[in-house]
Amino acid sequence: MIKDYFFEEEHHIFRETVRRFVQKEVAPKIEEWEEKGCYDKAIFPRMGELGLLGLRYPEEYGGQGADIKTSLVFWEEMCRCGALGFPMSLFVHTDMASPSLAHVGTHEQKEKFLKPICAGEKLLAIAMTEPNHGSDLASIKTRAVREGDYYRVNGSKMFITNGTQADVINTVVRTGGPGHKGISLLLIETKIPGFSVSRKLEKMGMHSSDTTELIFEDCLVPTENLLGEEGRGFYALMQGLEMERLSGSALSYMGAELALEEAIKYATQRIQFDQPIVNFQAIGHMIADMATAVEAGKRLVYHCAMMYEAGIRCNKEASMAKLYCSEMALRVVDKAVQIHGGYGYMKEFPVERLYRDLKLITIGAGTSQIQKNVILTEMGLRG
Repeated sequence: MIKDYFFEEEHHIFRETVRRFVQKEVAPKIEEWEEKGCYDKAIFPRMGELGLLGLRYPEEYGGQGADIKTSLVFWEEMCRCGALGFPMSLFVHTDMASPSLAHVGTHEQKEKFLKPICAGEKLLAIAMTEPNHGSDLASIKTRAVREGDYYRVNGSKMFITNGTQADVINTVVRTGGPGHKGISLLLIETKIPGFSVSRKLEKMGMHSSDTTELIFEDCLVPTENLLGEEGRGFYALMQGLEMERLSGSALSYMGAELALEEAIKYATQRIQFDQPIVNFQAIGHMIADMATAVEAGKRLVYHCAMMYEAGIRCNKEASMAKLYCSEMALRVVDKAVQIHGGYGYMKEFPVERLYRDLKLITIGAGTSQIQKNVILTEMGLRG
């Protein structure tokens, strides 16, 4: 059993439970999912049965009412499945697309959507980015025009995780004028007429996660699916960004930790000049640097998590964690590949996949450059 002063006995027990689940029911399927370019959606109801999909959400809506340390354990152990693509899709469902529903959704919306989301009966995605609008979210063009009891939605979304599998899309739309004050959130069910997946996108990495372009053509969405107040969608999204960044940070430091573990294993087994290469100072120092960087990133995320749990605003710190951990993971996995030499470039070695998968984390959920802007703003150095 893994011990850590930060976690309590209940978290260690939960860790062992999740680790066994991953080893038995997820890891054996990863190669198939990577080859297919998407996970098997049937895994979600199974996770719902085990209570893994709504850890922090109220029991009233199918959640577990657990603390954020439980989420940290969940994030860490799911990343041990053999690829980072599936955990990313999973975290979109549990920690990126659903927080705004939990924060500002009505009781009726939570009954209709959050309950089946926690049960794994409905899969959730979030649609913000558009073909011509990414980091500048306030400029999105997808339009929702109210017509009686419906919104007529027209537009497109790009780089949407879970796009081919989702039953519900938490969609950023424009209901008002320019800027963030004209933005609203609509829960759009993918079965409605006018919704389509334009194409599934081929990616460098994260192959066990699907990424798509979505099209909305005169989609009639009931006004009861408006999440929060009209024109307040941007603020509802901001309430969930801390959790989005923390889960992405955990994905990053775990990818780095896995790369470190692989580097240590290889360096202790690879014999050159009649001794393991870990004995050479150049290799040993690389591993020491990698271990230090991983530990620093992990503890920064733990610090942010406790701020969040205590109800202390941590937008700056969460952005720092996302920035540091994603960039750190790239440095660590690069060293891991280098330690492997030519073998690190071969697909039969895990570091090759980690190298491809981890690049996305510096781009998705807010690029490193956007995180720096957020940090400067929170420091009072930007307007």
